[in-house]
Amino acid sequence: MALKKQIKDKGANTLVTFTIGENEAPSLSNVLLLGDFNNWQSNDSTFQMEKKGSAYSKSIKLENGKRYEFRYLSDDKGWFNDNAADDYVPSPYSGIQNSVVDLRVIPQKEKPVKKTIKKTAAKAVTKTVKKAKKDDLKKIEGIGPKIASILTEKGIGDFEKLSKVSVKVLEGILKEAGPRYAMHKPGSWPKQAKLASADKWDELKKLQDKLDGGK
Repeated sequence: MALKKQIKDKGANTLVTFTIGENEAPSLSNVLLLGDFNNWQSNDSTFQMEKKGSAYSKSIKLENGKRYEFRYLSDDKGWFNDNAADDYVPSPYSGIQNSVVDLRVIPQKEKPVKKTIKKTAAKAVTKTVKKAKKDDLKKIEGIGPKIASILTEKGIGDFEKLSKVSVKVLEGILKEAGPRYAMHKPGSWPKQAKLASADKWDELKKLQDKLDGGK
């Protein structure tokens, strides 16, 4: 899952693209994007996410300077959160949290990299990018950018290390990070990481097809 943000209208608004990757939705039925921005109206078909294979996406323009609570609603599996949201807050219903997209701080545009970078440096950057992509913890179902960052800070930054960590230790790390992360279930993460570390992507895909949000 991911939240892609693009500043619009001279900083007044942001075009936010909500994405549910392949095998991240609880089913292949239709999914609605509901939140503060549409008063949580489940009968508003204009907020039905666009389906491409087993992935979903929806782009909406939101006013900057605010936080918006949201969740996804699957036709046959009910509500679920975005594991890459900016934050999570308690909903009006006991034990349920809402995802948050935070537009209170507008990120500054990155300055373009000068073209005077030496070829050797460019090659080094390319190799680093490829390495990071190979050990991208977000390829493990149930792990989003926030949790990947938490695990990396704990010294678990690649598939091999993740494959050797016990589920109990992972649960402890998530609990320590706070209630918004403790809700995640890491039971299958070491097994998924072991397959990824061995480049057994077909077997990993078959395993993930059987999982529900990493469980």
